[in-house]
Amino acid sequence: MGRGAHRRRSGRRVGGITLAVVVGAVLFTVVVMWGRPAAEPSAEPPAGTSAVPSAPSTTEEPEAGASPYAGVGTWLSRYRITREFAGAQPPVTPADVAAMADAGVQTLYLQPAADDPRYPGLLSPDLLAEFLVEAHERDLQVVAWYLPRFGSIAADLRRLQEIAAFRADGRGFDAIAVDIEFTDEVELAPRNAALIELSQQLRAALPDVELGAIVLPPVVTDVLNTRYWPDFPWQELRDLYDVWLPMAYWSNRSEEGFTDPHWYVTENIERVRQHLGDPCALVSVIGGYDLEETADDYAAMVRAATEQRAIGVSIWDWPTTPPSAWPPLRDYDVAGC
Repeated sequence: MGRGAHRRRSGRRVGGITLAVVVGAVLFTVVVMWGRPAAEPSAEPPAGTSAVPSAPSTTEEPEAGASPYAGVGTWLSRYRITREFAGAQPPVTPADVAAMADAGVQTLYLQPAADDPRYPGLLSPDLLAEFLVEAHERDLQVVAWYLPRFGSIAADLRRLQEIAAFRADGRGFDAIAVDIEFTDEVELAPRNAALIELSQQLRAALPDVELGAIVLPPVVTDVLNTRYWPDFPWQELRDLYDVWLPMAYWSNRSEEGFTDPHWYVTENIERVRQHLGDPCALVSVIGGYDLEETADDYAAMVRAATEQRAIGVSIWDWPTTPPSAWPPLRDYDVAGC
């Protein structure tokens, strides 16, 4: 079994998304109250004439054999790629996908929408379409990720369904991941309730989409700062997501013993699975981040991920990843447990 062998939910996909998504986008309407950690590195770091997306395809495509979360990945946020948050000339453009492919990247994690009332729809759809086309032409898969701020489940679900329905040249995003890290302004109990409710409704709306859960590193929430997100609802979420993506950024640690990439990645993967009660839960680990990390650091990350049978390894984020990071990750191919 090669790259990304994994448990796949039953169902048929149409153009990268099930027919249920199109129907669900019309039928699903929910309103519930929902509202990021400042201390931890994020899947969405602080900031510094859109074309209309093409209509959903009605041509069925065969399911890919590999998980979009498998292999080697890189990340881009709205602050890198959209006019709304990066200005008229975003620093990363679809033309940069060629360099990603040359570096050995197999999956591009892209943020196409924001939980921001100023932008109820997708961000810079014409640029999103160009990224999708460029990536797919170079055999990269594209995972769309979204950060809810727990203000409105209805708005979050609507954006996520728009992401799922988006098409460029008849193809859409290959999977969707939810960035679960926002902690400001919403107390723990309503935050957990909103997270569970959104996850349940997302799973129901997109039953055949491969959903990823981007989670805070358990080493932080279990050991280093137990007040950060106590009582995280692991068990309530375990059957709602297919793949778990811990943000195992060892570069953000200064505590003695916690800066070692091999130990930090290993410990976070093990703790994710312990919390889920599943020793073979599918994990695609995120590492990095910054230009100071060395090839040896990333080799240690890969060694830990391999030992733990993680199906994927990725680095936050593309502009801050040194070229020396990519050779140790190239051709990562682990089938999971």
